[in-house]
Amino acid sequence: MIKNPEFRITTPLPARIIYTNRCRLCAKVMPLFEDICSDCDVEETRIPEDNLKSFVYTGRHFDAFTAPFYYEEPVKKCIHNLKFHNFKRASEFLAKEMIEVIARDFSDENPDYLICVPMTKQRKRKRGYNQCEILIRKIAKAFNMKATPELLTKIKNTPPQVGLNYQQRKTNLSGAFAVNKKFDVKDKTILICDDVFTTGSTLGECAKVLKKAGAKRVICVTCTLNKL
Repeated sequence: MIKNPEFRITTPLPARIIYTNRCRLCAKVMPLFEDICSDCDVEETRIPEDNLKSFVYTGRHFDAFTAPFYYEEPVKKCIHNLKFHNFKRASEFLAKEMIEVIARDFSDENPDYLICVPMTKQRKRKRGYNQCEILIRKIAKAFNMKATPELLTKIKNTPPQVGLNYQQRKTNLSGAFAVNKKFDVKDKTILICDDVFTTGSTLGECAKVLKKAGAKRVICVTCTLNKL
């Protein structure tokens, strides 16, 4: 069972003094000891709990889903800053919000593995990091779990998903993922993390591969959900 998280995601005091303090979402310069600027009101983008309960993900192979926000500004900018500019303070905000919805919506779950949607080795080498790997390490720390990003691998380069519909994305990702043979997922519950849920094709393909390898349950958390 997922227990109440221990919130220890903070920027160390020396770092706050040495480096310019910036808003965790938009990266605007701010006074020391403040986290979010007045321009970044996230409450309008927060997903109502009832909306999540009525969200339909039938046919996508995973068993449960949650997310704290819709994919809208200012959270959209926050993800962009983490994903493309390696803005680590953004990961602190996003991980904390994901931790809260995991504790709320997955309290009856008992995941054996915490993983993220993988990149190919070439893509990760080019960018230098996988933003979702940064997030799961913070999530793992809060729940006293071990992050295992190496459990699922991406074995095929795929064209960008932008502009594709669900079926096109699904075809695009077919055969792209594989379970690392070092891990036994038979009868296990897997918690997958990603940044954006657009159509569910990526998480669905990951879940499909995990279920084929014997996983009992696959539950998913993302930073944001695209309004379809």
